[in-house]
Amino acid sequence: MFRRTMAMLTRDYPGSEIAVGMQLKHAATRALANRWTQGYMDHDPSWARLLTTAIAERRFQRLRDLFDADSCGEAIGFGPGADQMRSAFAAVREKAQALRANGKAQRGDVRVEHGLLKRTHLSIRFGKLNHCTMDENNPVGAKCLEDAIVPPGHRGPLIDRCQPARCSNSIITSEHLPIWKAEHDSLSRLRDQPRLPPNRRAAIDEQIRDVELALRKADGA
Repeated sequence: MFRRTMAMLTRDYPGSEIAVGMQLKHAATRALANRWTQGYMDHDPSWARLLTTAIAERRFQRLRDLFDADSCGEAIGFGPGADQMRSAFAAVREKAQALRANGKAQRGDVRVEHGLLKRTHLSIRFGKLNHCTMDENNPVGAKCLEDAIVPPGHRGPLIDRCQPARCSNSIITSEHLPIWKAEHDSLSRLRDQPRLPPNRRAAIDEQIRDVELALRKADGA
């Protein structure tokens, strides 16, 4: 029951697995206290399945929110990645309309679109600075993979090499913009320090150019 509860919390409150780890650090301390706590902390396949399911459900909920926003004509993000996602959403709506025209679905029922959306493989990874739409089977334009040594067996993007402002798979949404603007302000203040070494100033200038590139995309420039 404890593991199931933690899985459900992870689904409903993204990032809560980190908070759980902080709150229950005493459990790690007691894990070696006796055999009962040692066994309790062991890997459990059923717990892994619950967590995977909870994460998948939360991911689809966020994808569905983007889909609904796009269906209402709202901006879901900026950049080439957003254009790709809008095209994918349009294809889902067209298929739903075809099903209704053939009498295979109820008219006006949004669950038709949501059902198709769930069965359609749309590659998207949600992040704090941007969302990534890289397709593992066709990673065209993925900046993180350019000139990179990919570890054996690895699939998907290399998160530590992500370049949100330059990648064609990147989506920068309105929820990301405050972070980018704050980063621009912070870098600008740092650059204005009079005793900054020239090489450090040049590195900061490069970072500022990347941030401004991301912000220009949001402005439609």
